[in-house]
Amino acid sequence: MKIIDLTLELYDGLVTNNDLPAIGIKDEPLEQKGKSDSLPKGCRSKLISFSDHSGTHVDVPSHYFENGESVENINLENMFGDALILDVSMLKVTHEPVTKALLEEAERRQGVYVEKNDIVLIRTWGKSWGEEGFFEAQALDDSVAQWFIEKQIHIVGLDLPNADLNQDSEGGIHQKLLNNDIYIVENLVNLEKLPKHSRFLFFGIPLKLKNATASPIRALSILDSQLI
Repeated sequence: MKIIDLTLELYDGLVTNNDLPAIGIKDEPLEQKGKSDSLPKGCRSKLISFSDHSGTHVDVPSHYFENGESVENINLENMFGDALILDVSMLKVTHEPVTKALLEEAERRQGVYVEKNDIVLIRTWGKSWGEEGFFEAQALDDSVAQWFIEKQIHIVGLDLPNADLNQDSEGGIHQKLLNNDIYIVENLVNLEKLPKHSRFLFFGIPLKLKNATASPIRALSILDSQLI
């Protein structure tokens, strides 16, 4: 069994979305506890602060809908399952949106096709996470949202910080997908390591955060045909 980690590493000061505060990871003093020869100052702990939309994370319906599911209530069965990647990074330029036509072209080139209940990962960005131009790159247009709704997939995941087009201040893609119980995973990394011509398993369980609109996840792909 081979596991590929698709999760962005978090560290103090990291900004994963320009609309959100930086992640904070600070030493938490516990000098009076757990002193030993190896830890003469006592045991160690970290105080961590972040938005629920920090790092590699999943967006859930309450992100845009007042009565939508929050993280602790989502269907965890949909966060694990049969997955494929559609790589459009060489089919578009940075400032062009991802369209249904581009994804269908990727299907034909790769010989894999989106099916009901799939987890669909999209590689839109041909460079490393956060490189120059990353936050200006365009994500999904409306034709993609409608296509995924018709296909009845479980998750769409991508390597950008926002599934919406940059000029869309109302979150149209989020609203359409989340209103149809399609979860959105953002800020994936290492998508270039995934097989383009075959399927794999995806696993990304959120923290059980009460009333949260999203949660960081540890996103993994499992490459083993015997498990599918």
